Amino acid sequence: MARVTAQPGQFPHVKWIDVRSDGILCECAVVNEDVYGNVYFFELSKLDAIDKQRIFKVLTKRDADKYPLWDLLSNTTLGNGMNALEYFHQLVKVLTPSGKITNPRAGQVGFGEIAGRVDTNQPVAEGAEKQSADDSKKAE
Repeated sequence: MARVTAQPGQFPHVKWIDVRSDGILCECAVVNEDVYGNVYFFELSKLDAIDKQRIFKVLTKRDADKYPLWDLLSNTTLGNGMNALEYFHQLVKVLTPSGKITNPRAGQVGFGEIAGRVDTNQPVAEGAEKQSADDSKKAE
């Protein structure tokens, strides 16, 4: 299973990531990293000057290194009156362990190793067995 190539950045929650698996690192704000190895991020180079100032204020808060970025954003109101998480969520992409870039959405998750081990006998999400049983009944 491939791993996401990343180097720490200058601020908390900023990493230089090989987003396109082409050997070129892009400076990204990492909103979350899940147990499957998926990285939820947005590229800082794609922000305009105003949005760069907005994210800079969040990243340089005194306690920025103590909380995940999604939590910091959710507790921040921007100067335009919007919640920062709602505002920046439109830019978030997911980089899967295999190198695929997707939009975050319910019902879809990239799958990698969990704590160094893949157990194919366990459902990916709680209730997955019931869902697949219900789908099988509908197909009959």
